[in-house]
Amino acid sequence: MAEIDTASAINQIHGKTNGKDSGYFYMRNGKQFYRTREETYQKNQSPKQKHNSAVFAYANAHMAKHYGTPEGKAQLKAEFEAANHIGSNGKTYGTPWAWKFNSLQFEYRQSHPFES
Repeated sequence: MAEIDTASAINQIHGKTNGKDSGYFYMRNGKQFYRTREETYQKNQSPKQKHNSAVFAYANAHMAKHYGTPEGKAQLKAEFEAANHIGSNGKTYGTPWAWKFNSLQFEYRQSHPFES
């Protein structure tokens, strides 16, 4: 949120004035400037959040690539029935998509641990 100095509101605006702005105001050498900056949620994430985002992206990409076709959906359903609806973490899942998505996330976390 922007901070406004009440003595001279026009010349003393600092920060973003609202959430739709693409930049922010700042002062340098007594002059006011406006700088545009792309701000994304990804820049503000902790390392653990970035790792979880990578896990989610891997699972989504794999699901779209391998199970997006009718043949892939049939294969997924057959794998789901063969596993008796039980995922790699021991939980029971109601849909083949949720079961496989969890399995892919587990697979990625095993091959790319967060601590490394």
